[in-house]
Amino acid sequence: MDDTLISTENHCLTMEHLYTVEGYLTLSIGVRSGVFVGKSNFCISEEKLGLFIQSIKEINDRLLGDSRMDDYDSDAHIIFGANKLGHVVVSGQIGGSHEEHSMRFKFTSDQTILEGLVYLLDSLI
Repeated sequence: MDDTLISTENHCLTMEHLYTVEGYLTLSIGVRSGVFVGKSNFCISEEKLGLFIQSIKEINDRLLGDSRMDDYDSDAHIIFGANKLGHVVVSGQIGGSHEEHSMRFKFTSDQTILEGLVYLLDSLI
């Protein structure tokens, strides 16, 4: 399965499922924003992931609002926010602040990223 949610000349977001242990999924999340590139593991419970997926579906239907996915092991997070014009702002931080390296990012996409995100994450639970 293709784990690339968005890929343009200046921006890229990938999510790859690595493993699941006792109801917690570990994903490898990669981001390219301009000249900055980062990749880090991200842990989330199946329950929280299910709530996040439902929230993204609602945002996709209304094209308004935002949803945040938080890493269980650090302060890493990803936020997807949509507006009525169909623009989706993707922002967050990969890698925890306590780690040697972390990366904050923000870029704009269109609403098609939401459908791909739901499809990818639904396949994991």
